[in-house]
Formats: sequence, C-alpha cells, structure tokens
Amino acid sequence: MKILKILMVLVLVTLAALVVIPLIVLAGLFVWLKLTEEGDEESLELDQENV
Repeated sequence: MKILKILMVLVLVTLAALVVIPLIVLAGLFVWLKLTEEGDEESLELDQENV
C-alpha cells in the first residue's frame, strides 16, 4: 500500500509540473513581450518623426 501511495504522489507531482511549467513559460513570454513592446513603439514614433 505504501508503494501505491508513493506512485500516486509521483503521478500527481508530474501532472502538476506538466501544467505549471508551461504556464510559467507563457507568463515569462508575456512579460517579455510587454517590456519589448514599449521600445518598439518608441522606435516607431522616432521613425515617423524622421519621415
């Protein structure tokens, strides 16, 4: 019975990792996109002023 409990915990931890890790990656990409978006807008404004 103890082995069965250990296996169930391992399965739950694995499933949790499969859900949490991609969410962390997506959150990091979203933050990176928001941070780089401001720089893109500034460069676009500078380009429009130069034209």
